[in-house]
Amino acid sequence: MGVGDTFHFYAYISDDGELYSVKMSAAVAAEGGFTQLDDPKSEPGWPYGPKNMRHVWGVSDTGKRTRLPLALNNNSKYVSGGTFSLHGTSYQIQGAIGEHRELSAMGG
Repeated sequence: MGVGDTFHFYAYISDDGELYSVKMSAAVAAEGGFTQLDDPKSEPGWPYGPKNMRHVWGVSDTGKRTRLPLALNNNSKYVSGGTFSLHGTSYQIQGAIGEHRELSAMGG
């Protein structure tokens, strides 16, 4: 998350096809293929914590690592890898991590 990020609620489709509401920065949401929800209260929040959503890990040329959550399990970054860019830094995808459904201390 960078300085000046704006945050909204977005749709996350779990592996079992359920729709959840998740809050994240607009920059991360754009790279992760998320669509903004008009009414975030219309869908339940993702109960397993943000680190348990499917995501990819990326590494920059300088060795900086970051994770990128993905809205759908058929996202090309999740299936095929490649690159993504956040806050002016490009990352090479080095791993895709699936959902983990252990209840978090914050919800569920």
